[in-house]
Amino acid sequence: MADTLKSGIVNSALVGISNFHVAKVVDDPTSGATTYDTVISVPQLRQVQIKPKNNSASLYGDNVAVETANATSEYDLTIETAQLPTEYRALLMGHTFDSATGTMKVSGDDVAPYFAVMFEAQKNNGKKRFVRFTKVKFAEPDETYKTKEESISFTTPSITGTAIYRNSDKLALVQADEEATGYQATTGEKWYTLNDQKTFD
Repeated sequence: MADTLKSGIVNSALVGISNFHVAKVVDDPTSGATTYDTVISVPQLRQVQIKPKNNSASLYGDNVAVETANATSEYDLTIETAQLPTEYRALLMGHTFDSATGTMKVSGDDVAPYFAVMFEAQKNNGKKRFVRFTKVKFAEPDETYKTKEESISFTTPSITGTAIYRNSDKLALVQADEEATGYQATTGEKWYTLNDQKTFD
């Protein structure tokens, strides 16, 4: 790739974000493909912050560094939405939601499942960048309730998650950019779609 990569590539700046989708991980074997449940759209995405957790080490000889190595162990995600309905919170955290009464029940035995997390960013020229984390576990969100004041202020929820590598292929993150060399339109068209084997292409 380095031998054929063009210099001076320019892309349009990112200006927006939308289409937050999740799909529960059904199975992630050490051999074979990772399979997922139904893809679900979560509305009104506001912001996604991605922080790689990097580890580095240096080898010293003759009092100077002679070798260095870096590795990304996981990614910390903070996802902010305009609102997070109780049904979605129950799904992401592994809680029980009773649709007959509209209540969520939190038990000490609840275990948050893993999810694929997908969204897209809009560019100033109308192009898009697609992002998918393959295996994410969410943590219980903080909540703030406050009185209505003279100046209106909105309280928006945020949830944090940790993205790790899949067992099946050691893959954690996939990105596709409509301005990238060799981009295929079918990639974006199928970004939120599982194939017949309940896996992502």
